[in-house]
Amino acid sequence: MSAATESKPKARWGAVLAPVIVDLVIPLLIFYGFRQAGVGVVGATIAGSVIPVVRVAYGVIRRKVDWMAVFMIVALVIGTIAALAMHSPRMLLAKDGVITAMCGLWLLATVLLGKPLLLSIGRGIAEAKRGKGGGEVWARRWDSEPRFRHGLRLITTVWGVGLVLDAVVRVVIAFALPLDAVPGVTTVQWFVVFVLLYAFMFGYSRKNDLLA
Repeated sequence: MSAATESKPKARWGAVLAPVIVDLVIPLLIFYGFRQAGVGVVGATIAGSVIPVVRVAYGVIRRKVDWMAVFMIVALVIGTIAALAMHSPRMLLAKDGVITAMCGLWLLATVLLGKPLLLSIGRGIAEAKRGKGGGEVWARRWDSEPRFRHGLRLITTVWGVGLVLDAVVRVVIAFALPLDAVPGVTTVQWFVVFVLLYAFMFGYSRKNDLLA
C-alpha cells in the first residue's frame, strides 16, 4: 500500500475532528480555565464562545458566502445578547441547545423543500476530491437515481431529528444541573451524539454507494 493511500483516511478524519476540537474541546478548556481563575459563569461562557465564532467567521471570509456559517454566527450573537439581557447564566448555557435545534430544523426544512442540505455538502466534498466535474457528476445522480434521492433525504432527516433531540437534552441539562457541570456534561453528550450520527451517515452511505 502506498504512502498516499495510507494518508487518505487520516486526512478525512482530521477534517472531521478539527472542527470538533475547535468548537468543543478548546471552548471547554477556556471555560474551566476562566472559572478556575475566578471569572463568573457568564464571562467564562462568553470567553469560550470566541474561538468557534472566529472559526466560523473565517470560514465566511474564505468561502465568500456560507449561509450555514452566517446563520450560526447570527444565532450565537442573538442568543448571547438575549441571555445577557435577561441576566440568566442558565439561558446563556442553554443557547447552544437552541442553536442546535435551529440547525436541526433547518436540515429538516431542506428535506421538505426538496433539496436536502446533504446534497450540496456532498457536492462540495466531491469537488474537493475530484474537481468541479466530479462534483457535477455526483450531484447529477439526484436527477436520475431514486435510491440516491431517498438516501440523501434519509440521512439529512436523521441528522435533523438527532440535532433537535440533542438540543432538547442540552436545554434540560442547562437548567437541571449545577452551572459548572453543564459545559462538561453537554460537551460529552454532543460528542457521543456526533459520533453516532456520523457513524450512521458513513455506514449507510458506504453501503448504499452515496459517498461523495
